[in-house]
Amino acid sequence: MSGPNSDTGSIRAIDGSSIHRITSGQVVIDLQTAVKELVENSLDAGATSIDVRFKNYGLKSIEVLDNGSGISENDFDSIGRKHHTSKLSAFHDLTTLTSFGFRGEALSSLCALCEDVTVTTATTDKAPMGAVLELDRRGEVRSKAKGVRQRGTTILLTSLFSPLPVRRKELERNIKREFGKALALLNAYTLGPCCGLGSGKAVRFSVTNQPDKGYVVTHISLPLPSPASSSLSLQTVRAGTTALWGPKALNGVIDLDLEFEVPKKGKGKHRVEEDVDLVEDTFKIHVKGLISSPTPIPGSGSTPSSGSSARSATDRQFFYVNGRPCSLNKIQKAINDIYRTFIPSNATSNQFPFIVADFTIPGDAVDVNVTPDKRTILVHAEVELCGRIKVRISPLSRSFDA
Repeated sequence: MSGPNSDTGSIRAIDGSSIHRITSGQVVIDLQTAVKELVENSLDAGATSIDVRFKNYGLKSIEVLDNGSGISENDFDSIGRKHHTSKLSAFHDLTTLTSFGFRGEALSSLCALCEDVTVTTATTDKAPMGAVLELDRRGEVRSKAKGVRQRGTTILLTSLFSPLPVRRKELERNIKREFGKALALLNAYTLGPCCGLGSGKAVRFSVTNQPDKGYVVTHISLPLPSPASSSLSLQTVRAGTTALWGPKALNGVIDLDLEFEVPKKGKGKHRVEEDVDLVEDTFKIHVKGLISSPTPIPGSGSTPSSGSSARSATDRQFFYVNGRPCSLNKIQKAINDIYRTFIPSNATSNQFPFIVADFTIPGDAVDVNVTPDKRTILVHAEVELCGRIKVRISPLSRSFDA
């Protein structure tokens, strides 16, 4: 065994380059994370039009184009540097955060994990003349040139995970499955932020793939609402649902619009079904979205044979906190448990509702800084929140049978 003073056993600082590569692999762990980070950058830039273009399912390249604010020339040298961001300046800003990104890690990590990263951008005052920036593995600007670009930003990633041979090989082996996961996550952004949930602003959104052989395939095509329906509402989310899966996906689907208060301090299971004694130390939650009926709704077009839009899996359940797509496992289970009580006892398989649910919650009652991908969000008094959801969803479910 090596002694405490030997070179192999001594404690020393890891060099900066190794730290960058190690931590970058934790921030961007798969194909869906990579594209998610770029889409969120576009949304944070105020884009009203976003195009995601895969080549060979993302193996060759991923390109995201938007018409957002563009990147100021003064920020060129900072865009790829780790922990450089315009989203917040101090830790306490997290409670008032309205952007998707905030750590300043995404683009820096992608630089370490791709063969090449190219950024083409133009601001309003510079368009139609923009800048083409090539970033090196450290996130530093390797080259700068002029290029034609209307206001907005295009980010092109080539050969994701090429510096990590094992992860690259795994991506190549399972590319169809990984591409499917990326599309499923992009569906969440289609129905949520791009339909105005959380922000009140709709976004034209398209996702295409160019295989090595064959034609370009459009997987998602969400147009902007027409001027006549420009006031955003759940009709926009319904239009998004139709754009993804066709009009039959809305069979038996009703609007979800709930508002209730939750105590800031948990009061135990015996209190969750009461709506009294909440005059002090509470916070308000508004839930808005869509949910499907466990039974056919008269006049909705659904029939006992077609059922509603119930699924045999939870693949069409989308949850958001303040417009941010996320996983809310306990809340999801609470809703599914209530739904299950209305399924006929002779049903041959499990059925799960179609759900789009955005929870508007005060910033100081949630923690979004939990996991690198920001998909896990901790909600204050979650047990009480689940109880309130069950109480409010139950009468809604009973009305399905009326």
